[in-house]
Amino acid sequence: MQWFGKKSAQRALDEKRPDGKDRLPPGQYLTKKWPVLSYERTPQQLPPDWKLKVTGKVEHPLELTWEEFLALPRTTFTADIHCVTTWSRYDNTWEGVHIREILRRAKPLPSAKFVTAHSWTGYTTNLPLADLDDDDVMIALKH
Repeated sequence: MQWFGKKSAQRALDEKRPDGKDRLPPGQYLTKKWPVLSYERTPQQLPPDWKLKVTGKVEHPLELTWEEFLALPRTTFTADIHCVTTWSRYDNTWEGVHIREILRRAKPLPSAKFVTAHSWTGYTTNLPLADLDDDDVMIALKH
């Protein structure tokens, strides 16, 4: 909070969300910077063979090239981000392809419960399919 000065920090602490809860969670500090913390290095360009693949328990497996992916409808939204490393940044505008657009095309089967995401470097993570069904879940292209 020292980056904003005492009065700005206090205003950030006093600010409320529409539901009445504090906008800045306990233990977080507000920053205007964008700290980059990543498991992997950030690529400067995509590999020439980049593909978005959706396979497994879906009616229609997908394989999109970068150009095909970029041709999908785009969406934008603005949201606060609260990192587990204790920084928060307000009013971040994101642009990208909504996950619902991809799922609509692939049509997950009722038995599908989880998604595993694979990066081009081999890193993987998984999450419940239900967590992707939200208005602000996208593959971000711009911030």
